[in-house]
Amino acid sequence: MYRYIALALALLVTACQTTPEDLYRDGDALEEATRNVRLSRTFESFIASPTYRYSRDYWRGGAIEQYNPAGSHVEILRDVQRGRLYINGKIAMDFPVSTGKAGGHETPAGTFRITEKKLEHRSSLYGSFVDSQGNAVQRKVHSADRAPAGTRFEGTAMPYWMRFNGAIGMHTGPIPREGASHGCVRVPEQACSILFNKLSVGSRVIVK
Repeated sequence: MYRYIALALALLVTACQTTPEDLYRDGDALEEATRNVRLSRTFESFIASPTYRYSRDYWRGGAIEQYNPAGSHVEILRDVQRGRLYINGKIAMDFPVSTGKAGGHETPAGTFRITEKKLEHRSSLYGSFVDSQGNAVQRKVHSADRAPAGTRFEGTAMPYWMRFNGAIGMHTGPIPREGASHGCVRVPEQACSILFNKLSVGSRVIVK
């Protein structure tokens, strides 16, 4: 155990001499090496880390053990591509997200309410054309595109779906540490399952 802690500390020292861009380019090498070595740290030290903007790591506080959907809400911080779950006014979890990409798909800022929750959901707009056996023939298509003969449109899976702004919602998906969606807020599966269980229809979603 002490050997792993020493390794983590050495990596953290290295991180102070390495730019966040270097860590991102190397596939979050620091986070990967320390994934199973959780050093005790405060929320303030967690967000002050030079790797915070590019990390896929989580922070959890004692409030995560509480359950009060009426007193819980989520904040989505587009500038750092992070999300924060608040329960009873306290930060319960900080997690990475991927919001809408630049060029017309940005996730709109504002205060919203969750209007729908579905454990299994599929997009009605974006997905793939699949054959009769369900094999993808053409990926990354729009439902309005013309399907090749013998295929049908199948929307992209969006597990742990939580709609909060028209067609926009939170759901699981790839987290490249930058805005990459068509407007939705992608959340890692582990964090999204926690949000799904801690929030309810009517819970606030604040996008900044």
